Amino acid sequence: MKIKFFPKLVFLFAISFSISTNAQRNFYHRIDLGSSNLYTFVISNIVTGYANYFSHDILFDNSYTYTFYKGVYCDQNIKTKAFSPIGITARDLFNDAFAGVKLGYQSDNMGGFNWGIYASTHYKINQVKATFLSEDYSNECFQYIKPGLGLMFTFGSVENTTKVQLEAVVRYDIPIGYNGYFGNRRDALNNGVSSRFVIKVAGYKWFSVGAYTELNYYDLYKFKNVTGKSNFKMYNIGLTFTITPKRGEDIYD
Repeated sequence: MKIKFFPKLVFLFAISFSISTNAQRNFYHRIDLGSSNLYTFVISNIVTGYANYFSHDILFDNSYTYTFYKGVYCDQNIKTKAFSPIGITARDLFNDAFAGVKLGYQSDNMGGFNWGIYASTHYKINQVKATFLSEDYSNECFQYIKPGLGLMFTFGSVENTTKVQLEAVVRYDIPIGYNGYFGNRRDALNNGVSSRFVIKVAGYKWFSVGAYTELNYYDLYKFKNVTGKSNFKMYNIGLTFTITPKRGEDIYD
């Protein structure tokens, strides 16, 4: 009886392991980090590179981001000035930064095409110097929570060492903090929709690299009781670079 039962036990274990492995490979998960300060970006990549190495997984993605601002206030152009990308004060190190989590499903086909869908939530802070009706710059600080839904299209199987990945995300930006020319109150800011588009050359061997743009479709400020044309928007571009060091074997052996 025991001899007859043992092959069945081995078979059931193999099936269970296969299901568990497949479920793990279909589970898309990332911790997403970004900064416009070079020191913060480099340190983040080193730390998360080791985390990816020791976890034998790709847990983290990193981005270097740059924000453009454009607008007018009471028919006068708003001038902006970015903080230093190599500054070492707290405001410089975190003048434009974000952190978030992405969880979802990714297909695991051996062919040349895969896809995925995920839900995400990000925290984002933007800081910039801006002028309103004068030549004096005020320090503007915006903080948002950004829940979203994303789609991925990957040209290359999961096991490929390199592949091209396209990503499109729609988010709803909810302000949670503001400090600047219009006071210290989050109700000075609008909610609104933003989108993010990414192209990456990715792999599991050493690193992935790409570029992205993020578009906001709303005015940042509410601009109540003003005379003349007033609007203010921001746009982001950036590079993605994530260290994914090889441990002597493929991540999905």
